[in-house]
Amino acid sequence: MSAGVPARAAAVVIGSGAFGSATAYHLARRGIDVILLDQHALGSQTSPRAAGLTSQADPVPVLAGLRREACDAFARFESDMGRSISYHRSGSLRAAYTEAGERRVHEALATAQSLGISARLVAPAEAEGLAPHFRAGAARAILHVPDDGWLDPARLAVAFAARAAELGARTLPFTRVTGLLTEGGRVAGLVTERGEIRAPAVVDAAGAWTARVAASVGLRIPLVPMRHQLLVTEPIPGVEPLQPIVRMVEASVYVRHEQGGLLFGGYEDAPRVVDAATLPPTFQIADLPLDLSVLRALIDEVGEHFPALRTARVALHRGGLPTMTADGRPLLGRVPGLDGFFVASGCCVGGLGLSPAAGRVLADLVVDGKSDPDLAPLSVERFRGRHEDAAALEAACVAHYRRRYLR
Repeated sequence: MSAGVPARAAAVVIGSGAFGSATAYHLARRGIDVILLDQHALGSQTSPRAAGLTSQADPVPVLAGLRREACDAFARFESDMGRSISYHRSGSLRAAYTEAGERRVHEALATAQSLGISARLVAPAEAEGLAPHFRAGAARAILHVPDDGWLDPARLAVAFAARAAELGARTLPFTRVTGLLTEGGRVAGLVTERGEIRAPAVVDAAGAWTARVAASVGLRIPLVPMRHQLLVTEPIPGVEPLQPIVRMVEASVYVRHEQGGLLFGGYEDAPRVVDAATLPPTFQIADLPLDLSVLRALIDEVGEHFPALRTARVALHRGGLPTMTADGRPLLGRVPGLDGFFVASGCCVGGLGLSPAAGRVLADLVVDGKSDPDLAPLSVERFRGRHEDAAALEAACVAHYRRRYLR
């Protein structure tokens, strides 16, 4: 018979991926009695299967500011947290080949410059010098952000959870939530298979299961879980860790160093959508069916720009189940209709690179009732009266996943 759970806490975070673990860490850092729980092992689901990329030049100003904060946090991570996430400040390149793609690059450049983020346009020859495995071809515009970087995704969430525990957070792996407790329009805690936990603040950071948690009290979180895949090749001569991440706008693919080879991933045209409500309780992301042919088709599309990918052998193929929203922005903040209930989800395949700042700003909102920046642009409230039909929501989310770098 399994042991029970603590009877009370000041806050409970459901889900120990990057968003959830970062939020628990920042709550613990502020002296809040917080519980971090997960139905599986801590940090074991989609987060460790991500690409681990950062990208500061976001066209949405509030996100660009948070992503810059996150990059600075990654650079200090080892000294602040006492553990490494293998962060490499390699910089990034973003190449565009059409008028629409060029427009997106210039929008990102303008936003970066307005926020003081270092970014500039570079010529194809310079881009190839920075990333020798890349052939720029007839690029119309290439953006270089020297302070972007990448990290080991398998280390991040577990590092946040471990540091949160050192600061007093209680961690409860293998603890499945079956419902929320409410009293007079406020959250009062939650119900798990091991018992009830009373708490005046609950953060739903359950990843693919986010909407299912909220639905237990009749609340709707408008997001859709969607498979995302990547591969890692065997070592390739000349590929080095500090060569920049390369993103191609029109193809919506990304490439970076990994274990002496290249990590390659991208946004397919017909992504596999998963209805989390139909998943059995025992489902784990490791059970998600993958399809290497999707990535091979994307390599065929961009092979002239990355010749080594055409012949390199695949050493690793992995995928996760990130959550997409109807406008491609995350969901961070209060959930309307239930005071004390918050959401940290809708990562839109960019959660790791945002997580240190997302956790900080959400913890501030929980503790202080306000945050800097204001999270209104990322609130669930922005979807009030929109995409309420399940099919319409799925179509909008798929549209923002498909060829994502053009959105």
